[in-house]
Amino acid sequence: MNVTAKPSGSRGRSRLRPLLAGAPWLLACAVFLTVFQTSRTRLPDPIATHFVGSGRADGFTSPGTFQLQGLGLLLGLAVLFVALGYVTGTPRPLVVIAWATVGLLSFVLVQVVLGNAGAESARQVRLAPWQLLAALGVAAVTGGVGLLVTRGWYRAEPGAGVRKGAGHPPGLALRPGETAFWTHTQVSRGFGIAGLVVLALGATLIPLTGAAPGIVLLVAGLTLALFSGMRTTVDRHGLTVAMLWLPWPRLRIPLEHIAEATAQDVDALRDMGGWGYRVRRGRSGIVLRSGEALVVRRAHGSEFVVTTDDAARAAALLNGLVERGRGHAAPTDRRG
Repeated sequence: MNVTAKPSGSRGRSRLRPLLAGAPWLLACAVFLTVFQTSRTRLPDPIATHFVGSGRADGFTSPGTFQLQGLGLLLGLAVLFVALGYVTGTPRPLVVIAWATVGLLSFVLVQVVLGNAGAESARQVRLAPWQLLAALGVAAVTGGVGLLVTRGWYRAEPGAGVRKGAGHPPGLALRPGETAFWTHTQVSRGFGIAGLVVLALGATLIPLTGAAPGIVLLVAGLTLALFSGMRTTVDRHGLTVAMLWLPWPRLRIPLEHIAEATAQDVDALRDMGGWGYRVRRGRSGIVLRSGEALVVRRAHGSEFVVTTDDAARAAALLNGLVERGRGHAAPTDRRG
């Protein structure tokens, strides 16, 4: 017998929504290419591509290389935003962030090209502080455009909201030799969007301040993005929680270490002190959001919490497996 839960994702959402997060990047590529090609004959070789705090150029590259780097950066972020959109169901803030980020980055790339155009030497090129402020202004405008574009695409879904916890469900009856498992995927939009924002900031800083600070942000953003998805599994081995996109790290609680399982509502901040992997007195867990959660009480008394949909079914199966392991018949849950 297989007891499975449907994975979370873009249920009830249009499959075209991720394209909203990717479309502005293609437009930015066209703008960047147009500006670059119309200015190419007036560009020095090499051109200034990196600037210190005073606006003075201290990094240079060939025009052709900069063109490829600019296009690669824009297209790479387009793929990243679209992919994250498919994974997270494309929440509206993701689209707005995509539009704001593309405005910031494309403005900087265009200003680098225009600043070099007509210069006798790349060492004469300056990137004034007002240009960075203007880039933030452009980001605000393009983010606002993204907000307007998405009007009508997002409506409140009926039945949304936190469901009440199911308490202690009876163990699912299992016949001798019968196998069963339950698995569910949980994706945190907050973690994913935060990771994407940090990635975008790192990619923006690399051409402006150098590789070191940008790489630090890229690594931090990638870490956040990777930890934004978890898979929870209940089977004959017990409870296993693993990263969605990587085989490690994973956490497993064997059946013999479990006293009972319940389904509860959990407030991430009030009950667990925040999000991510949390450790509190007598309780630990992996919390990606507030709401429905599977709570496992270990044999030594501490609790482990993992936020997931369909927690009542997971708890029922886990209780049934634990009861069978102890040699007791588990009562059948006839409520469906």
